Amino acid sequence: MTRTLKLPYEPTEGLAQVLADQRRRQGRLIRSAYRLLASGLAQRDLYQALRSHPVGKGLHTWLVLSGIKKAQALYARFPSGRIVFGGRRAFLERAQGRMSREEWRSARLMPLYIEGHAKSYGAQGGNHLITLDIASERVIYHGPDSRDFTIKLRLSRKSRDYRRRLAQLQARCEALRDVPFTVSIDGTEIALTWAEPAVPSACGISGRVLGLDLNPARLGWAVVEKGPTGPGSCRCVSWGVFEYPDFSRRLGFASDDPRSVAHTRKRRFELAILAKKVALLARHHRVSAAVTEALRFWPKDHGKGRRFNRLINQVWFRRGLLEPLTRRLASAGVARVEVNPAYSSKMGNHLWADALRVPDPACAAVELARRALWPLRFPAPQRDAAQLPKPNARRQRKDGARARPRKASGANSNPRRPMHAAVPGQICGPCSLPGIHASPRSLIQGPESSVTSPARGLHCRSDETSMRFAWG
Repeated sequence: MTRTLKLPYEPTEGLAQVLADQRRRQGRLIRSAYRLLASGLAQRDLYQALRSHPVGKGLHTWLVLSGIKKAQALYARFPSGRIVFGGRRAFLERAQGRMSREEWRSARLMPLYIEGHAKSYGAQGGNHLITLDIASERVIYHGPDSRDFTIKLRLSRKSRDYRRRLAQLQARCEALRDVPFTVSIDGTEIALTWAEPAVPSACGISGRVLGLDLNPARLGWAVVEKGPTGPGSCRCVSWGVFEYPDFSRRLGFASDDPRSVAHTRKRRFELAILAKKVALLARHHRVSAAVTEALRFWPKDHGKGRRFNRLINQVWFRRGLLEPLTRRLASAGVARVEVNPAYSSKMGNHLWADALRVPDPACAAVELARRALWPLRFPAPQRDAAQLPKPNARRQRKDGARARPRKASGANSNPRRPMHAAVPGQICGPCSLPGIHASPRSLIQGPESSVTSPARGLHCRSDETSMRFAWG
């Protein structure tokens, strides 16, 4: 499980200038590496190409390699090469003259990215250029020209969990040297990312699961266990509903407006608290697994207005709730299972609403948990070996031909096969073929047709066929 901690810090004297210069150089290298990858350059030749280019000068070798890793991650996500560094909004404002050159350069400035390395040199492993000193609430950045800069972390009294995790990370880096941690530093915050070891599975009650029904404004949960009456039976131990109607509310301000930013941060914080409560419920009821819906929805326009798109797409749901929930469940040792959510609300209300007297989200959660406890498998239909397959008569053949050819819909539909079945006799005037024929006009107007024909009472078979298909 990957964990990231982002903390504010107090810069020391001289760090701001050095950090701004290193960020500018590495950002220019990342942009150049991304353009080279988008142009078709092989990844094995990328380092030499950047080292021979001016963008590779003045940077530590590990910063160059870290920038290459960052560019490769960007290229894997945006292989078209059409990414706008700094954001499209800032780019349009700069093009319209509403943003100065300094503001545009500040928007394009990326955080300093330092990739982790478990077996790094020095007294502490984990990273070549960063040393942890959590006892003093600081980290040490080994900058250019062999200069060390102290970054004082702002750990409040409520950050006991942060202190504990950072202390454990430092202990593993010093003793075992098996956990690399990646560091990202901008002007005000520092982020540390590392992979925590897997937690052994908790000893939950077998046959008891926690069902979760995710909705745009409510989350229903239900603890369900297998019933004693046989296959397909289950019993609801406990249920509940979390309501958050304001999370999908649109404020009507720009995305960079302080009110929108505050609303987004408040929403993500409350979703993280919600994920924590769900993990506590799973641990309290000693469930063996948590059941969620297998949703594969991507943001798109459903054609029913912006409000409907905002409710259904739920762009904030994945990073705001599902990712923290997955981390919380993994740290608690509870497995996460996904089931097919088709008709879960309808079937849940039909089966459990009157029997359990529970609301709609809890009914859907009970149905999802039941599907996890008693999964249904639909095997493919097997053919009877005693019954012979049907012959290919009057069916379309495998090569596309038919046993009986279709009738053409017009006189000139198949030029290789004439539609005339003429009788012997004189040459027909309208079609210039042997036999006694008449024009299509005579078929419609009868004997009073103005077309000259030796026999008005007879019709050309080809014309009759074509007119029959044309007029029914």
